[in-house]
Amino acid sequence: MTIGDRVRRARKSAGLTQSQLGKVVGVRQATISELEKGESRSSAYLVQIAHACGVNPDWLATGRGDMHDTVPESPAPAASNVREGPSNIRHVPEISWVQAGCWTEVSEYSLDLADVPHWPCPVSCSERTFALRVEGDSMAPYFVPGTIIFVDPEVMPISGKKVVAMLSDSDSEKATFKQFIEDGDQKMLKAMNPNWPQPYIPINGNCRIVGTVIFAGMEM
Repeated sequence: MTIGDRVRRARKSAGLTQSQLGKVVGVRQATISELEKGESRSSAYLVQIAHACGVNPDWLATGRGDMHDTVPESPAPAASNVREGPSNIRHVPEISWVQAGCWTEVSEYSLDLADVPHWPCPVSCSERTFALRVEGDSMAPYFVPGTIIFVDPEVMPISGKKVVAMLSDSDSEKATFKQFIEDGDQKMLKAMNPNWPQPYIPINGNCRIVGTVIFAGMEM
C-alpha cells in the first residue's frame, strides 16, 4: 500500500472529502488529490493529516503498525462531519528575508502580515515563529531553493543547529541561513554546500541570531 493509498483510506475512515481534509490541514484540495494519486510524495503535512483523520502518524507515513494504533478516540463535532485539527498546530507567516533581518520583539508586530501566506508548523513552536522560503544554493543539497523553513526566535541556537542570522557588517539587508558552529571560543556560520566559495563566516559581535530552524519541508 502506497502513501497515497493510506491517505485515501485514512480520509475515508474519517468521513472527510478531499476539500474538507484540505481545509483542516491548511492546504488546497488539489494537494490532497495529488498526494492520493501518488503525484506527490512530500511528507510535510502527513502529521497534520494523520491527526485530522485520527490515525497513527507512523502508519500513515511508513505503513508500520496499525492504522489506529496509539491514537485516542476523537469524535467529530455533532454539527459537522469535519474533524478539527490538532489544537497545538500553529499557522505562521511566510515573510521575506529582509523582514527576517529586522524580526525583533518590537518590529515584528508592526509588520503587516495579514496578506502573506501562513503555514501550519508541524512541530511545537512559539507565537513568534515565522517561515522563510530558501533562496540560493549555500545550503544545498540539504536545503534546496524553494524549501520552506520554520524559524523560532525562542529556541536558543546551539552548535550544529541551522539558524537564520543577520550580519551587521554585511552590505545586504537580508538575513542569511547557515549552520551555527561553536568550537571553544570560536563561533562561525557554515554553508552546507561543499562547493560554496566561502564555507565559513567567523562571527564575533558582528552577528545577531534571529532564530533557530525547527522544521523544513517542501510545498506540495
